Amino acid sequence: MCSQWLKIPCLYNQLQLKTTLTGGQSFRWKIHEPSSDEFIGVFANVVWILKQTQSELLYKIVGELPYPNPTNQDVCEGSLAKRPKKGKTSEQGNLAKVRLKVPEPDSFSGKGSNLLYPPSYYEQLLRVYFRLDVDLEEYYRQWNKCHSHFESNAGQFYAVRQLDQDPVENLFSFICSQNNHILRISSLVEKICSNFGEQICEYDGTTYFNFPDMRALAAPQVEQQLRDLSFGYRAKYIQKSAEEILSKGGLEWFHQLQNLSYKDAHKELLTLTGIGPKVADCICLMSLNHLQAIPVDTHVFQIARHYMPHVGKTKGISGKLYVEIGDKFREIYGSKAGWAQTVLFCADLNKFKEDAQITSNGKTKSGTESCPKTEFKKRKPAKSGIK
Repeated sequence: MCSQWLKIPCLYNQLQLKTTLTGGQSFRWKIHEPSSDEFIGVFANVVWILKQTQSELLYKIVGELPYPNPTNQDVCEGSLAKRPKKGKTSEQGNLAKVRLKVPEPDSFSGKGSNLLYPPSYYEQLLRVYFRLDVDLEEYYRQWNKCHSHFESNAGQFYAVRQLDQDPVENLFSFICSQNNHILRISSLVEKICSNFGEQICEYDGTTYFNFPDMRALAAPQVEQQLRDLSFGYRAKYIQKSAEEILSKGGLEWFHQLQNLSYKDAHKELLTLTGIGPKVADCICLMSLNHLQAIPVDTHVFQIARHYMPHVGKTKGISGKLYVEIGDKFREIYGSKAGWAQTVLFCADLNKFKEDAQITSNGKTKSGTESCPKTEFKKRKPAKSGIK
């Protein structure tokens, strides 16, 4: 599509690309060119290649689809069934923005362009996705003052950004995360895309697909199809949740969750089949802009011992303790406690401690992929409770 590198001004101390993309937030990024720390991945119906210098974020567009496609209907009555046109209603604009986080432009690129939209559109997508409007150095300074544990452990992970993701992809990806590790989660997410999404392009020997709309996942036969693809009990959770979200209003429901308080949005997510407190917090934090959400898994449970000594005397995460840990992080780190926790989560992972050796210019010494294992306690699946 676009063979040349486009760029956005972005200092390396404001974005650590490797840790941000491979630290367990999104599961669709992988190393593309190890020698130059290039990453390839999909979001917003676009296949991207990203890399960075000390002063810029560089990107290529190697494939894309217009949003929304004529066959995609995420909302009951098909209110988004056709691609937005000039003069679209504010409601349509809001709903399109729920998934992309950026409204689709009214105009397309002119003749001779290899891109569907003007370059400013892709820049805006990246700025929102990485939350580049946030001065992360300032937040690190604040978090360093909040607690000595952050100051002593987060230095190596100097610019971990909290991604702002498509809530549809985020929700179903984290259903896949239950009792799983990153490599397998990534595999399951790609199976969802390749079996239910639309092909974007073929590039460098790999076929890339977008993440499907909810209607494609809500059909009754989807559960068995997913079981045949080795999703296990997660197959039911995916199909039922998609069905339930559509009955609640589809993308409009997600739009409402973004406007609710964190606690109310979390409570509403728990009404879905297969969504427990931790997955609900992942969705709140990573795609609904509730940056105070704290997903408590075994890593965060271990981190909590630095703040709550009595946690070390317990063997598991009860519902009461789960809430207590989240409240403690919020008390210490404030309205963006979930972002601070993401930094500490990355710092706690042994894989990152081994692979992400940072040199003085902000680049990694090794080009190998950092894909830490996210550990979850094995237990019987249930509709509610800690997962």
